[in-house]
Amino acid sequence: MNLFKSNKIYLDSETVSEQLRSRRQEKKLKLSQIAKKLNINEKYLIALEKGEYEKLPHGVYGKNFLREYALFLGLDYKKLAADFEAEINVLEPKRNKEIFSKQVVKKRYLLAMPKILKNVIIFLIICVCFIYLGYRVNKIISPPLLIINSPAANLTTSQTSLEVSGHTEAEASLIINGQTVLTDKNGDFSQTISLKNGINIITITANKKHSRGNTVVRQILVKE
Repeated sequence: MNLFKSNKIYLDSETVSEQLRSRRQEKKLKLSQIAKKLNINEKYLIALEKGEYEKLPHGVYGKNFLREYALFLGLDYKKLAADFEAEINVLEPKRNKEIFSKQVVKKRYLLAMPKILKNVIIFLIICVCFIYLGYRVNKIISPPLLIINSPAANLTTSQTSLEVSGHTEAEASLIINGQTVLTDKNGDFSQTISLKNGINIITITANKKHSRGNTVVRQILVKE
């Protein structure tokens, strides 16, 4: 008399991983062959067959791997998906069920980085160009530099002549009391002018081609 009674193991009583593994072995297929045909990393198929679901991408990606594998083996995916969800809930009740896995998001983010970096570089180049253009325009239209070293403002003297000297921009033209005065290559100038008794007004103006003039006025009092 047989002491042991053989019990038939029904597919419904098996775990998802057991169902996948059993069907693959029935078909005498290798995981490497299936991975190549489905274009799925073999490690994910191994994780499915071992029930190591934590090694799968979270969300729809893990389910898609299960779906492709189940359909390839000729299994009922809807039933398998329900069992898969039940097992996930038992094994990992606190698992964060994201729509997309963090791993995939990070990968997409990294793939997008070169494009973002390229856009940032282009934006910075455009900003630099605008800043430089603004600097050049401002330099063109702004009044030229004009520094008067001599004479001092509101000077009183007994002399009948004095030297007007100073510095302006090299490309600027210089006029003192209506007369053009030459500057050296650095923009320095010096000009002697005659004075009369009483108050003398000395007007020094520097001009550039497309800018406003820069004018400095000195009042000189001559006493005998």
